[in-house]
Amino acid sequence: MKTENKKVKNHLSLNEMNDLLKEYRDSYEIYRHLLLIRMVYKGETISKASDNLNISRKTGERWIKDYNESGFDGLTSKYSNCGRKSLLSNEQKQFLYDKITGNEENYDLKRVKKLIKDEFDIEYSDKQVWVITREKLNLNYGKPMLKYSTRPKNAEEKLKKNKVH
Repeated sequence: MKTENKKVKNHLSLNEMNDLLKEYRDSYEIYRHLLLIRMVYKGETISKASDNLNISRKTGERWIKDYNESGFDGLTSKYSNCGRKSLLSNEQKQFLYDKITGNEENYDLKRVKKLIKDEFDIEYSDKQVWVITREKLNLNYGKPMLKYSTRPKNAEEKLKKNKVH
């Protein structure tokens, strides 16, 4: 007669866990969580199962706790609201986007940085200005122009750096 493992709640049967392991084989994070749950479910200690996965015992305990409280949903990350909040509001980002794209002027990263400083009194590093223009506003690499937009006739001229002789 099999005794129930008191460390892991019986949200899933062993067969269901095995099926999920096959299904989530490509999802590294969930796969490792499931492996730990299955090892402990089968009678392994949390410490030994954690060692097998090269994680700390505390992490293993946290994964077991999350699983016991929320079942399979407890295996996914809760990182959606992590990270520092942006200093620019969505309205300010929209203003910036409109100013950069709706203007005949060409904005390079230095001009965008100055625009942010002048308009919003926020000082960003060059790297962060690049992140804002490239990733947040979805603008082009070189000069912040719309990606895949209709190319101006004199695009090559506009994008060339002026050589100083």
